[in-house]
Amino acid sequence: MENYKERLEEQLKEIDNLIMQTEKSVMKSGDLPSQRVKTSKGNGHDQFLWVDRTTGERRYIRAEEKDALKKVVQRDYEVAVNIKLKQIRKPLERFLKEYDVSEIDRIYQKMADSKKKLVTPVLETDEMFLNRWRNAKYDPMPIDNETEFYSKSGIRVRSKSELMIADELEERGIPYRYEIPLYLRRAGNIRPDFLCLNVRTRREFIWEHFGMMDNIAYANKNVTKLQSYAQDGYIPGKNMIITFETSQCPISTVTIRTMIEEYLL
Repeated sequence: MENYKERLEEQLKEIDNLIMQTEKSVMKSGDLPSQRVKTSKGNGHDQFLWVDRTTGERRYIRAEEKDALKKVVQRDYEVAVNIKLKQIRKPLERFLKEYDVSEIDRIYQKMADSKKKLVTPVLETDEMFLNRWRNAKYDPMPIDNETEFYSKSGIRVRSKSELMIADELEERGIPYRYEIPLYLRRAGNIRPDFLCLNVRTRREFIWEHFGMMDNIAYANKNVTKLQSYAQDGYIPGKNMIITFETSQCPISTVTIRTMIEEYLL
C-alpha cells in the first residue's frame, strides 16, 4: 500500500503558503472601500453596485470607480479563498497526526520470528515486495550487435548511453528490468529500455531513451511510439521517464541523475 503521508504534507505546506499569500494581499488592500459588490444585468450588460455592509444601501458604481471595483472584487475573492484554505487545513492537519500506513507493516515486523512463520501478512512487506519484484522472470531480448556493453552488475545493454543509465541506476540502488516485454494496444508487443522501481513508493516507471533524434526516420518512429504509450496510460512525468540525445548533444550523467532523483528516489 502506498504511503501518501509525504504528499499530503507537501499539500499542507502548499496550503500554508497560499494562506500567507492571500493574507498579505488582503492586508495591502486595507484602504479600499469597505462596501461589498453586487452584480446585476441591464440591457444585456453587466452592472455593478456598491452595497453598504451596515445599512444595505445600494448605488451603481460609476465608470471612474472601475479601478476600485476591480481591486475590491479581488480582495473579496482572496478573503473567501483564505477562509476556505483555513477550513481545509484544519482537518488535514488533524488527519496527518494520525495517518501513517507504515504502521500496518510494523505490526508484522514487531512479531517474534516464530510467529511470523505462522502468519500471512495482510499487506506484503517492503522486503517481500522488493524480493518478488527483483525475482520476476522474463526472457531477455537477444542482442546481436558486435559492441558489448555490460553494466556493473553484468546486465548487457545495447548502447553506451543505456550503459550510463544502467550504471547510474545500479549506483543508486534502483531496481530495474531491461527490455521487459510489454503489450500496447496500438503498437503490439514492445520492449521498453528499462522498467524501474521507486522502492519508497512502490511505483513503476518505464524509462525510454531515444538516442538518434537527429535521424528523421528514427524520430518519427519514436514519436508514434510515444503516442502508443500515451493511449495505454503511460504518461511522461506520471509513470514514464524519457531522455533524448542527438549526435551533437549526447546525454549527460547530470541529466540521468536528475531523472533518478526526481522520480525514483
